[in-house]
Amino acid sequence: MQRRKVTLKLDPNAAQAARLEAWTRLHCELYNAALEERIDAWRKAGKSISFYDQQNVLPQVKADRPEFVELGSHALQQTLRRLDLAFQAFFRRVKAGQTPGFPRFKSAKRFSGFAYPDPAGWKLMQHGGRGATLRIGSGEAALSIRARGRHRFGVEAKPNDITLTRRNGQWFVSVTLRVPDTACARERTADLLRGVDFGIKDWATFDDGQTIPNPRWVREELPHLAALQRERARKRQGSLRHRRLGESIARLHDRIGNLRRDFVHKETTRMVQQCAVLATEQLAPKNMSRSAKGTVEAPGRRVRQKAGLNREMLSAGFGMAHQMLAYKAEEAGTRLHLSDTRQIKPSQRCAACWEIVPKTLAQRVHVCPHCGHTAPRDQNSALVVLIDANTPGTGVAARPKPLPRQRGKSKSVTRETPTTTPCV
Repeated sequence: MQRRKVTLKLDPNAAQAARLEAWTRLHCELYNAALEERIDAWRKAGKSISFYDQQNVLPQVKADRPEFVELGSHALQQTLRRLDLAFQAFFRRVKAGQTPGFPRFKSAKRFSGFAYPDPAGWKLMQHGGRGATLRIGSGEAALSIRARGRHRFGVEAKPNDITLTRRNGQWFVSVTLRVPDTACARERTADLLRGVDFGIKDWATFDDGQTIPNPRWVREELPHLAALQRERARKRQGSLRHRRLGESIARLHDRIGNLRRDFVHKETTRMVQQCAVLATEQLAPKNMSRSAKGTVEAPGRRVRQKAGLNREMLSAGFGMAHQMLAYKAEEAGTRLHLSDTRQIKPSQRCAACWEIVPKTLAQRVHVCPHCGHTAPRDQNSALVVLIDANTPGTGVAARPKPLPRQRGKSKSVTRETPTTTPCV
């Protein structure tokens, strides 16, 4: 049995939307009250209050405030657990010497939603390919909301928990499904062995020279986005027009994100369906997109150019692609191989003789001074990671299962030089 999460868009009427907003405000009030209680207890008595201490007070809260009753005990407990997780993360960062980030009070406008952590107090009824109905509560006071969207797991998938989220004036429900292993499997249409290099000019370049163009959603919408931001800057903060322009900007960002997610979903699905082995390098978008500003003592160079490059890298969604490839490859039975970038150096290594050939970002053609091998830079990188995938005992992810979350710096692994030289 595996867990998969799907997101459906809710379509509440005006009365249902107002009720969801009221419930969100109550959850926000509970969150802030619990945070205030923890702060006061520590400041006045030096006492720490746990999640269980606050959970045991919920019956009294519902007795004093009847409006909390219809929210459900499990949903209220989940809001308190949300605060407890925030404190756990705070103490973990303090212990690690990082910037702590103490839990903050939240306004109702910035409180995103609430959750039901188990199959109690709600029911999701699928209507085949025609969406679903989400029912919250019981009896005449129950709330039945139409939902748009569907999943591919069929009737065998059982909903386990839900999270209701408000985003840009719209409501969504994320459903965690318990799915049998057989229902998770993806059908593979071919058994190719391919290397792929992700980039900016072309979103993906394969070892045989095929490319997937980069749609560049942010670049296309940048003039429109800049115009909206300039117009909002001229409005008085807090005014109706300032708020409406802010909502327009948020909708535009949401649209760009939806386009990116849809594109990456389709392309990664196509990759794993066609490949028995898929090799790429282990990218770190967070490190790649660091600012070049530097410090006051050592200011950076070409800051604007690096900012534009960072914007393009984040727009391409490399991290999202790797995340999707990890679980889709497992479902399709595809072996996903992630080469260690620092050890292999795919963009600097020759795929024919395996020698290091230093290149700048401006050099888009690989020309090896050692063996004379010439190829487009990205295609050569794809060949390098494919060779690395076929060399036993190499790479950081030569396994069919997704990588665990890494904490700290990973140890280096000795790599053997390939005994054969490929013909290109």
